[in-house]
Amino acid sequence: MAAPSLLFPPSQAPGTRDFATEAALHHVRIAAMTARDRLAEIDGVRVLGPEVSSEADSVRLAIDLRDTGRDAWEVACAMASRGFPLDAASHRVIIVRMREEDVAEGIHERVAPALLLALWATPSGSAEEPEPPAPFILA
Repeated sequence: MAAPSLLFPPSQAPGTRDFATEAALHHVRIAAMTARDRLAEIDGVRVLGPEVSSEADSVRLAIDLRDTGRDAWEVACAMASRGFPLDAASHRVIIVRMREEDVAEGIHERVAPALLLALWATPSGSAEEPEPPAPFILA
């Protein structure tokens, strides 16, 4: 019995790779790491988890603003009013998407200063408003 052939016709080759797309995504991830480092210098701001890539050409950063005392939704509105593109926001987290064309415009260098300006422009939550309860308690 002959061993099966390991040569595939080009149309049946498993997982052809697009090296240009991989190189572009690598460039975007490096820019996202730069943005992460700059955001880490702001008091109370944390970037959650690793850079998430949902598509082949973009990376998302989840920025947690809970420790700043500001509502992330209001901060996101302040950033959007200044023309800064955001992907999503909640009361705690802002999601910033970076694509290759955004990196070419320098979004990775501008995200930390834009966030800092938005934090300064957004009033902190009042002490009278109670913090919402945690969804669960670890015992």
